[in-house]
Amino acid sequence: MFLRRQPDQSWDEALEAAEDYQDFGAGPDDEVWQRVLTRARLLLGEVTAGLTDDGGEISHDRTGIQLSLYADSAEMSVPYGETGEGATAVLRTMFLLGQVVEEETGLEGYDPQLEQPIRAAAANLDLGAASFDMVARMLSRPAG
Repeated sequence: MFLRRQPDQSWDEALEAAEDYQDFGAGPDDEVWQRVLTRARLLLGEVTAGLTDDGGEISHDRTGIQLSLYADSAEMSVPYGETGEGATAVLRTMFLLGQVVEEETGLEGYDPQLEQPIRAAAANLDLGAASFDMVARMLSRPAG
């Protein structure tokens, strides 16, 4: 997730404020959208993209990465499925796209699963990849 944090605001305070203010009703500025989209295409290659008054959406079929961009926030997700080096590569790509979002929008990224800013999470891709591996093992267990 990406949000605008006040200079003296902790991540906990920023996340709490974001929960209280969930207005995804406005899309990003056209110039910001074009810069993010252009850089996403440079990073990912072919993407599916659309912009409405409500927000912008970028999807990358090969990795499953989806980015939703709004006026004052953004969200990025990827389905579990990759493991090992594949998971590490997908996470590296996500964090690079996250850096694009931060640079072009002024928003700050936070990984709620790892409970840390994305720049810190990007420094330890093995931890994120381990969560992909854990989910893959859980999903491959027979029901019983």
